[in-house]
Amino acid sequence: MLLSDLRYLLGFLLLPPLAAQEPSAASRTKVHFRAAMFGHDVLLRDGRSNSLEMQPTTSTPYDRYFGSVRAVLATLEPERATMAQACHLMKVGYRFRYITRDPYRPDPPKLTEAQRAGDCKSKALWLFDNLSDSSALFVIGKAEKNSRTSHAWVYWRNGDRWWILDCTDRIDPIAADSVSPNRYIPHYSFGKSGTYRHASTRTASTSRAGIAAVVGPPDRRRTR
Repeated sequence: MLLSDLRYLLGFLLLPPLAAQEPSAASRTKVHFRAAMFGHDVLLRDGRSNSLEMQPTTSTPYDRYFGSVRAVLATLEPERATMAQACHLMKVGYRFRYITRDPYRPDPPKLTEAQRAGDCKSKALWLFDNLSDSSALFVIGKAEKNSRTSHAWVYWRNGDRWWILDCTDRIDPIAADSVSPNRYIPHYSFGKSGTYRHASTRTASTSRAGIAAVVGPPDRRRTR
């Protein structure tokens, strides 16, 4: 057996299992991930050309602050959302006032909806919860490469493409493969299938002092 083949086999065996789904939910969900090893990276694909480069991880610098994210994931009953549903939720979330209550902890979705207000991470978690799609990922990263603060949005798979759902700054979904490499740079993703780190974390600081507040770019805050 060639060394490259052995590395592929070991990498595949070390991947954590996907979260189990109820039979009814699994029958509605057509997204199935498979892994391919390229050096030390894992590309998670769903069998089509457009993919996100990310690697399973057991921890992130934000874990201590993401109790509300874990609560949503624990109770999420995945379904398959439509583009019409995603667009409607984007418009609703966009109209929520921009309020930051904590620089690191997202508000529970019910609080965000009741007050019709929240910052980027609270809005993104509300959107993720209401979308309830097994392909969706709650994402922490940078809206722009040189931003001092982190931003939150949702990655969502529809058709043959990944879409960026950012109801803090945008009223409609945008295709992930259409944005500049210096925009929407993901660091960590959280989904029903697991937790992942993206290639950008190779250079991002993971020390306590280096964790950027997740409040979005100051010049884009919605204060309506």
